[in-house]
Amino acid sequence: MPPPQKGFKALNHRDTHYRWILQNQRGHNELIVEMSASVNGQVLIAKLPTVVNLKMVPLAIDFARANGWKPEEKGESYRLIWRRGQFHLADTTE
Repeated sequence: MPPPQKGFKALNHRDTHYRWILQNQRGHNELIVEMSASVNGQVLIAKLPTVVNLKMVPLAIDFARANGWKPEEKGESYRLIWRRGQFHLADTTE
């Protein structure tokens, strides 16, 4: 199911416009980020701890971009997880 369109917040990070939303899914927090200008681009989904800091949003974007996330291209969701104070690529079986 696609994330809801209502409630997204805008973010201009490194001269690129993104939309993001934080939601609680199945008992854990999820950060969903997509590029504002792309249509059906690859979505970033990051599993976060209970206590969330808003600085995690640009950290997630930087980590994902450095590790192959391409929000301007169509593709499956790119998944991350926050562990021990930093982001890691999520296991696809989670």
